[in-house]
Amino acid sequence: MRSLADAAMGRAWTIEETRPDDRKDLFEAYLTAARLGKMEAMTNVGLHFLYGDGVRRDPKRSRMWTEKAAGLGDDVAAFNLGLAYDYGRGIRKDKTLAEAWYRQAAAMGFAVAEGNLAYLLFASTEAQQQQEAVRIYRKHARQGHAIPAYNVGLAYELGKGVRKSLKRANAYYEMSAKGGYAEAQLALGYNYSNGVGLPTDALRAFAWFRLAAGQGHPSASFNLGLMFANGEGVPKSKARAMRHFRDAASQGHVKSARWLRKLQKA
Repeated sequence: MRSLADAAMGRAWTIEETRPDDRKDLFEAYLTAARLGKMEAMTNVGLHFLYGDGVRRDPKRSRMWTEKAAGLGDDVAAFNLGLAYDYGRGIRKDKTLAEAWYRQAAAMGFAVAEGNLAYLLFASTEAQQQQEAVRIYRKHARQGHAIPAYNVGLAYELGKGVRKSLKRANAYYEMSAKGGYAEAQLALGYNYSNGVGLPTDALRAFAWFRLAAGQGHPSASFNLGLMFANGEGVPKSKARAMRHFRDAASQGHVKSARWLRKLQKA
């Protein structure tokens, strides 16, 4: 026999699917299910109160319902509490509590929480926390994730949480860049262009900058503009330089806007 709690949750899901714009009724349905003990409904009620979605915004009630759901074992609720304390969403920022909730969510199997935990630890000034962050990033990099691979590269380049090694930094940047991460492609382009831990190679620099620019990265477009403006590894071309500077400037890249004005006057 279907319980009252299950029926209430079913009603909420029906509204979600058939009348998603009816936010007040949706909130009331989730609230009813939450009061009847449905853990997932408690998490949703917490979000409704946090954002004022179908109900008057109330951060205190949001936290109450979210903590109740997390206490019952909801990994999403634990992660949401980590976010709340990390970014001050309806509550005063507290990095210690954010770390604790991220750890709890990760222990429950919520993989995204581990990534947020690593980001939090990497920003710490304590070597032990930085080292833990790099271990997490390295584990995710080995699983084929491009952004963590870039972060390991950054750690090696900065000597943060690991001993500084430009060779290892570039190896992880390449792993990330081949995975399609534009920031890593930009880093490799810069390092090939400037001989940072790699032999200077304008053609390789150009290739990586072009890939990053193709994904809309303004700094990559700026660097392509410089290469065409100066004839570095490519034929000098004012028209192509201006095109790349224009692309970057349209995204708010200040140096590109200056170069664009300079070439327009030339």
